[in-house]
Parts: sequence; C-alpha cells; structure tokens
Amino acid sequence: MTDRALIETFTRAVLADEPSALIPHFFAHDIAPPIFRWNPQIGSLVEAPLKVLFRWWREQRVAGGIPSVDAVDPLALKEALGYLMILDVLEDGWDFRYRLYGSEIAQHAKRDYTGQRTSELKVVSLIPTFYIACYRAVLVRPEPLMTRNEPPTDVATTTWTRLVLPLADGSGRIVRFLVGNVPGTWRQPTKGESRS
Repeated sequence: MTDRALIETFTRAVLADEPSALIPHFFAHDIAPPIFRWNPQIGSLVEAPLKVLFRWWREQRVAGGIPSVDAVDPLALKEALGYLMILDVLEDGWDFRYRLYGSEIAQHAKRDYTGQRTSELKVVSLIPTFYIACYRAVLVRPEPLMTRNEPPTDVATTTWTRLVLPLADGSGRIVRFLVGNVPGTWRQPTKGESRS
C-alpha cells in the first residue's frame, strides 16, 4: 500500500499548500480530491470533537512549542474520544501505528485498526496514501492540519473531516499524532473492503 513516490508527491503538495496538485491524481481514479488547510481557525471547525481537540492542543503548548505526548489526558478529551486516533511515528515517518482508533471511526469504517501499521492496511484507494502524506507533512511543518475528503462508497459516511495535531517527546521531536476524525452524514455502504 505504500507507494513512496506517490506519498512524496502528495507530501510536497500539502507542504506547498497546493491542493490543485492533487486533482489529476484523484480524478484519474474517479475520486473527489481532498481539501486541506494549515492552521485552521477554531471557528472554521464545524465538528464539535475537533474543536475540543484543537482547544486542548493549544492549551497544552508551552512557549509556542508542541504539546508533549505525556500531556494527553483521556478525561480532558472525553467529549472527543470516539472520534480520536493516536498514531505513533515509525521508520522516520514512512510508517505509523494506530495506538488508538476511536469507536465512532471504527463503526463507520467497519474496521478497528488499533495496533496496526499504516503499511499493513489492505486498501486500494488513494485516500490512505493522502493521509500518510499529511502525517509526513506535519512532521516537516509541525502545525495543525485540517483535511476533508469523500471516502469510497463502501464506507458508511459521506465525508471524513480530520484534524492532525503533532505531539513531541522530551527533546521536542514529533513522535506521535493526535488526530480527530469525524464522519459526515451516515450512509448505507456498498459491499466491498472497508477503507477510510
């Protein structure tokens, strides 16, 4: 699933803030291209769980730095837990492990990826490639990144809206991501392998 050349192409587009660079790739696969925005304003986040996560992340910043992995408090994030993913950075950002895959996300994706690596996902869509590229971009540019995409029709939602928030270790290195992932309108999925 890990086409590194394509991941790098997508990563460069995200870092350059050029969503139009993604259009040919997604149209070639009959998929609506995703949108993304660096440093969204909290008022632009419609989804309540994403607002909870963003407020928490901003409150945890010390002197403009990146919040620590040790600061994550499930009680402080309880209103967003079902929509929360926590990913560990592996292999210099070429792979990621789902430490947590929220129950609401799993319900719509029809699969719980907790404990799995992104390289182990059996998917054929460009969307996971885009997600990996977003995580890699946030490693380079450690700022909040909001994305919105339409998943394949075998997923039980019309859209996914994500907020990727970096977390650092004691040395300031990004080692984990706190990701809010909120589904749009519920829909009956078509048969096939589930992908988010």
